[in-house]
Amino acid sequence: MELVHAPQHHPLVETHLLVVNGSDYTKLALIDGVLGAYRWVSGAGTTLGTVPYDAALHRWLRIREANGTVFYEMSPDGASWTLLATSDDLFDLSAVFLQIRASTYGAVASPGLAVFDNFNVQGTSLARRVEERRRSARDVRVEAAELAAARPHDEHVNNNDEVNYAGRPFIGSYSKSLGHDELGDPDPASYATLLRALQSEDPADFEEIILGSPTAKKLTNPQAGLAFDVEGPDAQERTIPPAPRFDSEQTAHEMGELYWMAVLRDLPFVYYGSDGTATAAITSLNGEFPRFGGTVPVTVQNLFRGIYPGEQVGPYVSQFLLKGNVDPRKPAGQGRDATDGFISYGSRVIDQRLFPATSGVDHLTSFATWLDVQNGADRRGMETFDTTSRFILNLRAGATFVHFDQVLDAFYNAAWILMSEPTGNQLAVLTPGTGRPQVDLEFPKNAGNPYDPPGTATDSRTQVGFATFGPTHLLQALAEVMGRALRAVWWQKWGVHRRLRPEEYGGRVHNHVTGARSYPLHTSIVTSLQSGGLAPHFGQAGEQFPGTYLLPQAYPEGAPTHPAYGAGHATGSGAMVTLLKAFFDESAPIENPVQSDVTGNALVAYTGADAGQMTVGGELNKLAGNIAIFRNAAGVHWRSDYTESLPFGEAIAIGLLQEMSLGFNEDDAYFQLTKFDGQTIRIFDGKVVPVVS
Repeated sequence: MELVHAPQHHPLVETHLLVVNGSDYTKLALIDGVLGAYRWVSGAGTTLGTVPYDAALHRWLRIREANGTVFYEMSPDGASWTLLATSDDLFDLSAVFLQIRASTYGAVASPGLAVFDNFNVQGTSLARRVEERRRSARDVRVEAAELAAARPHDEHVNNNDEVNYAGRPFIGSYSKSLGHDELGDPDPASYATLLRALQSEDPADFEEIILGSPTAKKLTNPQAGLAFDVEGPDAQERTIPPAPRFDSEQTAHEMGELYWMAVLRDLPFVYYGSDGTATAAITSLNGEFPRFGGTVPVTVQNLFRGIYPGEQVGPYVSQFLLKGNVDPRKPAGQGRDATDGFISYGSRVIDQRLFPATSGVDHLTSFATWLDVQNGADRRGMETFDTTSRFILNLRAGATFVHFDQVLDAFYNAAWILMSEPTGNQLAVLTPGTGRPQVDLEFPKNAGNPYDPPGTATDSRTQVGFATFGPTHLLQALAEVMGRALRAVWWQKWGVHRRLRPEEYGGRVHNHVTGARSYPLHTSIVTSLQSGGLAPHFGQAGEQFPGTYLLPQAYPEGAPTHPAYGAGHATGSGAMVTLLKAFFDESAPIENPVQSDVTGNALVAYTGADAGQMTVGGELNKLAGNIAIFRNAAGVHWRSDYTESLPFGEAIAIGLLQEMSLGFNEDDAYFQLTKFDGQTIRIFDGKVVPVVS
């Protein structure tokens, strides 16, 4: 730096260039006419060298470091330098504060004026800047790790069903692909090898699990929940409550809903208000199974629906599973209008239609086939499909969607819809009126977006988001949070709860009702199947499923080879919909809503009285609920798997966003979203705070 003019020489007047790190410092200081080099390290001060001050010869002052040595130098012109002193590096000089100061240490009459100029850090090379970035990157990761470590880890508790039924060991626990007896109850020796591996966490023990046969379908990833992640909540940080017990009323009532979903798999949603069997299901759920976990009283509007905000508003299926994008550049019928059902994927499109599994064909209704599958028989690929592609019109079509997806699919689709839809009416091309796809955006970004918040008053004047707070950031985060959410729920499945699948419970029901073996089942499910609301559809008098009390499965292989609770689709859905709500304005309206017609061949206007109440946030919640509950409709999950897993996934996503928020350079950026419980939160600088309206 250049000391253009020094104050008066006085013992209480100091002018200095100081380098400080914490409580340690080193400096060049002018005190009472003497220029000196000094340092203070670990509470001890040292004078390194002094010289009488000469205003001309000492106009420039410099402290530099090279190869572990600190040099204290002065110069008349800033070009040729004279060494005053040297010292070793006794504290870290890679990240320090610099101070230029003139001050008094007591009352001094007319101390004078100090003038500084030409302060620079010409010794900072590219290598030093790279090193500083490296250390800053480390510090951010350390801060994120400390934030994660400060979050308390939940205690994991299950329902004790592994020890609740001494006379029938493990009848309330997942055992598919393990060994079983002739009635499908788990073989204790086989089950014990699973428990040994889960307890030891030794990879070799997982290879020693005794399956139902040498060709049995393999267990799905029981070690996943033992993995560690370097961002986001640890896989074992959060938990879900114990699942309902095998012998509980709630489990029986949840099973009652699943039997009714199987009965009504092929009924179009638009017929729920006029079909007699749907009316019988509503009556049964209200009277026989009121603790099934959904909204009571059950009505036409909430039959088989979720319970979170927006799920019971509008048509059954989320708009994000039906509509495509408006694109005035495309031909009519091929993506020009939203009712064409084509989502813009850049220059390509994704068709919202699918080929549903064949109507009226259900699986595992024969006890022999059911037993083979429990022992690991692999029946994948044995389904047949409709020859016409259709929109999701009923539970079977929804179950088909979630049979072959990778969980991420629907939420990538929703992201592309939200990122691509041009200004207009969310239905058809307006001339004039429709904006440019992916440019003039219909759906506003989140309020905390630093580049493009809702409205235009606070838009960035010079920048748009892309790799941060833009489209690639969103798509990256969706995939990232899905992986973390699935590893977390896999710990719940294998490491904690090991809840049996509905198809396994259905085997116990069949054995009990037919007299093959008795189980501690709640009487409500037995009574309904024998003489109540479900009796006309199952068993000896059953018209739809004669001779069986097994739960009919939508998939030939039945449930996958991992426990039921929590649900992978539901947890992933809860996490990814939370990310979407963090990137977009949830309050934005859904205009011109649609639903599938009775054939699934076309989308038609939804004209219900609540059509004007639909929002982006509500339809995203409904999307998560659809993806989760379509798995219930297939017969592979319980209602409580959905109920507990959506908020569980949400918690994983919030933890990830919390840590992610530490790394942004943008000023005043934040994420804001409404949780499934209705609370609005804001996430910024590693903090999660409630928003008070």
